[in-house]
Amino acid sequence: MEETVKISILNVVAVIISAYFAVDSARIISAVATFLKTIFKEKEDPAITLLKNKIKNLKKELNDISPTNQFAAYFKKDRELNKLNDELEQLQATKRTETTKNLKIEGATRVVIQLGALVLLRYVSGITAFCIPDNIFWPFNFLIRFPAIFGNDTCPGEFAEVSGFALAFLAINLGSRFYHRLFKAKRV
Repeated sequence: MEETVKISILNVVAVIISAYFAVDSARIISAVATFLKTIFKEKEDPAITLLKNKIKNLKKELNDISPTNQFAAYFKKDRELNKLNDELEQLQATKRTETTKNLKIEGATRVVIQLGALVLLRYVSGITAFCIPDNIFWPFNFLIRFPAIFGNDTCPGEFAEVSGFALAFLAINLGSRFYHRLFKAKRV
């Protein structure tokens, strides 16, 4: 038998965090990406803000003018408004769009968090929680020793290993489902 991984607070925390990543990775990624988007949000260009204010004022003036009674003045303001709208479109086209930046942030966040989760999963792969008779879950014993696919020989031959990750994943998943059902039942 190989030497077993000693249980320490660091290992227990690593197992719990890796299982939590596996259960709620979508929620974690969304929260971190939203936080990063607020940090890296660019302020609007002052020229764009100024043009938007001018357009807003011109629209107010156009609403006050009657197109039938003051034909020349109305269409003069209308041409000014069209010119300002064109300038605004040109300025906004030159600026990098917010959507592409948000997609880049979300993609990078997803990659970094998933890589971190994989590294953590690799770290906890050798941690065995306990051993159970191997005929209980046969032929699916490999599922209860995940992420150590082939096992790490910490149990005698007639026993199967239950990894710390599998135990923590099951506990967190069941706890989360129970909590959400209980919480939703109270809301109704």
